[in-house]
Amino acid sequence: MSEYQYYEFLAIDRPLTDQQLRELRAVSTRAEITPTRFTNHYEWGDLKADPARWMERYFDAFLYVANWGTQRRTSPRNARAARPKGVPPRTPGGAPPRRRPATPAWTRSRRAKTRRGARSTS
Repeated sequence: MSEYQYYEFLAIDRPLTDQQLRELRAVSTRAEITPTRFTNHYEWGDLKADPARWMERYFDAFLYVANWGTQRRTSPRNARAARPKGVPPRTPGGAPPRRRPATPAWTRSRRAKTRRGARSTS
């Protein structure tokens, strides 16, 4: 069985400099890298960098998804700036969001859940 991992980083507050782009290219030759985004997927390997360090040094938002159910993400550092003025934070269902622990987002992960009694196809 193969694996799949997807990484996406966004620079929202400021574009990356030419020097920063060269530093990112040194880590991955296959990634799609622009002044505002780094995107790459892996099928037989992993990102050769620390996402937390990249968030400190280069980017404002981060998304990671793997085919085994792990998801990691961060919001823009300044979440108020990313939300239109006057729009309260809401979940897709319309309810106010639940308070989350003050744990860095890249340490949290969510595993895929199955319903009780659901049949496995593997």
